[in-house]
Formats: sequence, structure tokens, C-alpha cells
Amino acid sequence: MPGPAFAEGDAVSLHPIEDEDHEFIQRYRNHPDVRVPLTDTRIRTLGDVAESVEEDDYRFLICVDERSESTENASGDAGPASSVDDEDGDDPTPVGEVAFAYVHQEGERGALMYWVAPEHRGNGYVTEATELFLDYAFRECGFHKVTARVLASNEASAGALEKLGFQQEGRRRENAVVDGEREDMFTYGLLAREWLN
Repeated sequence: MPGPAFAEGDAVSLHPIEDEDHEFIQRYRNHPDVRVPLTDTRIRTLGDVAESVEEDDYRFLICVDERSESTENASGDAGPASSVDDEDGDDPTPVGEVAFAYVHQEGERGALMYWVAPEHRGNGYVTEATELFLDYAFRECGFHKVTARVLASNEASAGALEKLGFQQEGRRRENAVVDGEREDMFTYGLLAREWLN
């Protein structure tokens, strides 16, 4: 059961990660449809998850409530009744995670990482959750820049970053291995002044 909402949007909310969320994170970070696009092939135990969460100040669970998911129309847009408020006592449903994979000098530059469980993709959750996260990183924490890396074949992730205003800054040739083949990665960056304007 996720802890109290840290930030709320129209369809998603961000929650600090609690001990009982570790199993959800472990299950999906070990799922090939999540770990391969993250270029992180290390299989995690519950202990690995607990240790990584304990050491990370910028890591949040992405959640939706049941009404939000059930009111989406065929195009993936939320219907008018969508809300992350917990009016009838139902716990929000975890669907993914957004975080800084690492921070270069506190408050200076953070490397963005996000994922959503395969069955929840295509609903705009990554974009909205990342928007909430970026507001926190730039407005409250004072970060100067947020960076991200994306596999060249991951058009959905690149599209989400570009929609949020990230600029492609480079291409790392044959920087990752996917299904035994070398693949290029794109690097992206977003400056505080670009986000806050």
C-alpha cells in the first residue's frame, strides 16, 4: 500500500516508497519489458530493492486510483471523472516509478529514470508523473539540469521527453545491448530555466 501522496496530477499521484512497495518494484524491475529499455539487466532481490530505496532521496512510486483507470476512453484519455483523490477509501494502485537514477552534485544535475508496468502503458502516466517530478526537482530542490538517456528504438520514451521540453543533446553509438545486439542511445537534457519559463 503506497504511502500518502507527495504530489497529485489529473491521473497520477507520486508517493514515497514504503517497505510494502518493494515487492511491486522488484517484480517489474525484473520484468524484461521494463529492465531492457532501462538497459539494466541486473536481476534484483527484495533486499536489493530495499537497499536502493533507502539510499535514494529522489524516488517515487507512480500511482493511479481505480476510478482514474476505469474512466479512460479508447484513446487512452482520462474521462471527466478521473481523479487521484481517495474519496471512497480505495488505495491507489502503483503502476510505476519515477526517480533520479543518480545525482551529480546535490541540486546541480540529476539523471532521470522512469518506468510504467507494461499493462499500464499508453495512458500518459509517464508524461504526467515526470512533469510532477520535474516541478519538484526544479522548483523545490533547485536543480539546474535534468538529463536522460533513451534507447534509439524506444520512440515512446523519446516522445515523452520531447513533449516535456527535453532537447536531444547527443547520440551514444552502440552504448547498450538489447537482445544480444548493440544499440545506440540518445542523450537528452532539460535546463531549469527552460522548465520554469
